[in-house]
Amino acid sequence: MRKILLLWDIKSKGSKATLFYRELRGYDYKTKSGKCHTNGILDELPEDVWDFVSRSALLVDKKYSHKVEKVFKKYDSNLKWKKFVVTDEE
Repeated sequence: MRKILLLWDIKSKGSKATLFYRELRGYDYKTKSGKCHTNGILDELPEDVWDFVSRSALLVDKKYSHKVEKVFKKYDSNLKWKKFVVTDEE
């Protein structure tokens, strides 16, 4: 299956970077009744269709890549990112 490799670098620090990562990966937080998790876009995708290659490199099946790319496009002014098509040659 074809995959998409997304590489990025955050141009800004602080709240813009935090918002990007929260929308991508979700986040955990504490409440009086325990821990809670708010889902990011990756939580909504099956776990076997994406994989972090490094901290700022994500490999996603092409079928699901458009959902992830929406987050990148939303934060485009705060990111420097590239998209590559990866083919599986056997």
